[in-house]
Amino acid sequence: MKNIEKIIEDTVNRTVLKLKMSGLMKDDRKTAAQKTEEILKNYPRFKLSDQPYTKKLCDKIETAMNTIKDDYYYNIISLYYFDGMTREEVAEHFNTSETTISRNKKRLVDALSAILFSDDLIFQLFL
Repeated sequence: MKNIEKIIEDTVNRTVLKLKMSGLMKDDRKTAAQKTEEILKNYPRFKLSDQPYTKKLCDKIETAMNTIKDDYYYNIISLYYFDGMTREEVAEHFNTSETTISRNKKRLVDALSAILFSDDLIFQLFL
């Protein structure tokens, strides 16, 4: 009986993995980009904490932010996530369209995600 249960479990696991890899099945976990956006939204509050893990996370966020600091649209991150501006307000600040802001915000968040959640990103891409 144990052998049959093992065969069934292995078959189910392989089938689920194949469905996920083909894009026919998604899990409920947040993507690396979603996690990054969540962290960025909460970063101003994290900075106020004296908890050691929160301080380490803030250091990691700052290190990641330093990798994109030379990008022309770098300030989208602080304006949108830290200052709470809307896409429309950020677009006015840059004197450009909301589409341009959205596209560049996504690009910058993706760049930060690759640093902050590299393992998750690899999992998303290949599993």
